[in-house]
Amino acid sequence: MVPRRGTPALGSLLRLLCSRADGLLHGMAQPSVWDRFYAQQDAASPNSHFNWFFSYTTVSWLLLPALQRWGPPEPKPSPTRVLDVGCGTSDLGLGLYQDSPHPVHISCVDLSPVAIRSLRRLLQDVPPPRHPLSQLHLCVADATNLEVNSFEDSTFHLVLDKGTCDSLLRCPQGSGQAGRLVAECLRVLQPGGSLLQFSDEDPDARIPFLEQASGTGVTVQEVGHIGGICYYVYMLSRPPLQAPTNSAAD
Repeated sequence: MVPRRGTPALGSLLRLLCSRADGLLHGMAQPSVWDRFYAQQDAASPNSHFNWFFSYTTVSWLLLPALQRWGPPEPKPSPTRVLDVGCGTSDLGLGLYQDSPHPVHISCVDLSPVAIRSLRRLLQDVPPPRHPLSQLHLCVADATNLEVNSFEDSTFHLVLDKGTCDSLLRCPQGSGQAGRLVAECLRVLQPGGSLLQFSDEDPDARIPFLEQASGTGVTVQEVGHIGGICYYVYMLSRPPLQAPTNSAAD
């Protein structure tokens, strides 16, 4: 049986939101479509984050330990660098920024300037971060072509994708667009860094796609059931650099 591409949760959510998301299902790669969606969302709920799938609190138990994997050296801690691709107005990056006991530099990027503008306004009155050296940056950027915005190779320790790959897979050139997203996420990862992709798509469909797009192994963990739907986190790592071997002299 061929796994079904097109997960139920995102499609169901968009149908429920059809009065505010007219055309979204057929234009998810178009900035103008997302601009219209987030403008309507902002008008309806100007003081609220819009979270695809679930909010930060649902996965904080998983993300905070992931940050500690790159525990900063003492006594001079260096920040863990995190990229949230396709952030929209989600509270994912904000939650990590506020809760991390170690310094983090978080970059939240989205194709829609309207979403970034709304998120920037939502962040105006947030409490200071738990660690005084933590930083949160917002940027309008295409996650399938981050190089245009000067995101260099091997920059981040952790890349987060909550629903962005799912939306690209529904575009007319879905697998190609989503493949470029995965490639860009891996490009900006430091050796040994990880991409965490949150989705409700069944592992039988998502794992083969990710393996083909990345050329690396994929592990999956169940996040839990929310509203009767099972969510997963797919984890891909950029291989660490191999130490050079010294050949023994004869």
